[in-house]
Amino acid sequence: MTEAFKFMINEHHSHLSGLSIPVFSLRTKDSSGIGQFSDLKCLADFAHRTKMRVIQLLPINDTTTFMDWRDSYPYRAISVFALHPIYFNLHEFLNDLTTQERGALKKEEQRLNALKQIDYERVLALKWKYITLIYHAKKETIQAQSDYQEFIKKNENWLNAYACFCVLRDQNQSADFMQWSEHQIYSDLVYKTLLKNPMQKEQIELHFFVQYVLHVQLTDAVAYCHQLGIAIKGDIAIGIAHDSADAWTNPSLFHLDRQTGAPPDLFAINGQNWGFPTYNWTKMAENGYQWWKQRMVAMSQYFDAYRLDHILGFFRIWEIPKGSVRGLLGQFSKALALDAKEIEQRYGIPFRQWGIERFTQPFIKDWVLDQIFGRDYRDTIIQNYLTYVGHGNYVLKPEYETQKKVEAAHLDEWLTDGLFQLIENVIFLVDHENGHLYHPRINLQSTISYQEFGADYKAQLDRLYVDYFYGRNYDFWKNQAYEKLPIIKNSTAMLACGEDLGMVPENVPDVMYHLEILRLIIERMPNDDHFVNPLQYVPYLSVLTTSSHDTSNLRAWWEENRENTQRYYNDVMGWYGQAPNVATGEIIREIITRHLNTDAMLVILPLQDWLGMDEHLRASNPQEEQINVPAHPFHYWRYRLHIELEDLLQEEEYCDFLAELIGQSNRDQSLILD
Repeated sequence: MTEAFKFMINEHHSHLSGLSIPVFSLRTKDSSGIGQFSDLKCLADFAHRTKMRVIQLLPINDTTTFMDWRDSYPYRAISVFALHPIYFNLHEFLNDLTTQERGALKKEEQRLNALKQIDYERVLALKWKYITLIYHAKKETIQAQSDYQEFIKKNENWLNAYACFCVLRDQNQSADFMQWSEHQIYSDLVYKTLLKNPMQKEQIELHFFVQYVLHVQLTDAVAYCHQLGIAIKGDIAIGIAHDSADAWTNPSLFHLDRQTGAPPDLFAINGQNWGFPTYNWTKMAENGYQWWKQRMVAMSQYFDAYRLDHILGFFRIWEIPKGSVRGLLGQFSKALALDAKEIEQRYGIPFRQWGIERFTQPFIKDWVLDQIFGRDYRDTIIQNYLTYVGHGNYVLKPEYETQKKVEAAHLDEWLTDGLFQLIENVIFLVDHENGHLYHPRINLQSTISYQEFGADYKAQLDRLYVDYFYGRNYDFWKNQAYEKLPIIKNSTAMLACGEDLGMVPENVPDVMYHLEILRLIIERMPNDDHFVNPLQYVPYLSVLTTSSHDTSNLRAWWEENRENTQRYYNDVMGWYGQAPNVATGEIIREIITRHLNTDAMLVILPLQDWLGMDEHLRASNPQEEQINVPAHPFHYWRYRLHIELEDLLQEEEYCDFLAELIGQSNRDQSLILD
């Protein structure tokens, strides 16, 4: 374990700058088509040269579920402890390959490195091909080492199950452990049984070997960063894969019949469905959240600080039914739902009188179909997808009653979208745990069902909606957070930062302040329709950035909405006249300079935005630099730097400029070792 940095909050107000970029996006002369842990050394050289002190990463855990490009999604881990084999540096073992093998590797690397973006499937296949060759060449030597044996012993509580999971996943050609006839639940007996089979034992030991080498390579890279005074900030994902070693090992800790996501926002109008199971917090509390403690301790081997992904999930999570594809049918969990009596007596809504189904089931009539599909298609929709139940009402046929069933039918896009809208055309949602409690549907005022109510009932529904989403649950959610977050935060000495963007209850910042968890602030993403202005009011306990992996970079954002850009140019920057159509290097430099000269403890900007200040170094097409599009549930995470880090380090004029810019700001130039 390497010596970690101590971020001083109370004794000394540190003000540090840094860069953010996923490991997979790095490009060096030793690349095999993707970034790898050892590339952090070259990145640290650049950070040190330019007076930055923090490198922020995305999650680095193994995500191999589908065994194709969909596994490029770094937030869906199959183990919160295992590192991703795709970051294995083959070049450290070149001498263990034959001349022919080295030649073939070099040719394939040249093809992959010539690509603008990552070819995830080809890279992963290449890594495993040569990892296997290296394993057979080195296994006896490495397995005899005391460090290796100590690693296996120290991590057996998760490593044994993870290795078994990988073996059975590959054997069954599926990560869905409920389809594994003999091994649907993990136990030590599963591990002992697999060890009796020579081929399975060999595969288990292969995964042991890979995890050990990854651990050594990452630990070595972190130690190098520390030698240069560079801290590493990791990312702790809010969820895990449904089909994961964690769920297989501890199924009682998760609600495997539900999904997590996020309510609608400006970037995803239908909400987000991440597909993760939700946490069974009640069960986790029984042993003091031991699973979370172990997870944090494991990551503290590599990180000095961390970004707690979607910290709102520790107050309440957006929980979506298993049959949903989009996020609009989600409900907050846990939350203080309403019973029928309260809906009727407090808000004057004839809930039971009109029939609960009127409010909780899709509202489908002829005029509804006309509005969604057009009158010309009404009869076709009725004939193929609906059943008439009297009084002018229809219900969806059983084979189309959920969005996942509709999706599985592979219908035309317009038809799929229309049926999705029908399924979402409800006013209330039945609570997932108590069938006699109800939650108002998010954005219920936008439903066609809402249109049928008169003005009085609309006003009552609006009042209920505001009470529920903006006040009723705030104290309850605050107490939920105070039960979990202190235990998780205090399990390690890492600096805690929280990603608190989205539909944020008003007491979240207060809770984070009292727990000394840094907030995430993006100037163009406040909780209302205005910019965070002026930046001088940004609190000290915050991470200030210009863009995130879920947004476009500054240059691309500048070109997205002319009205927003003009307002920003005049009102925030204080520059007069017409805003340029393109964000010049001067504009990006002005924006970054204002960020650096704030009281925020950490100013960590995407490397794309740092490069945006130099019109010769920055990428030609800023639209290609966005890492993720959150509205797409299966986005291909394949962004890669357009320049090799070694070449970037040779840009002396740019490095001098950056070092001077940071040096002239109020950013500190050193960290304190713990």
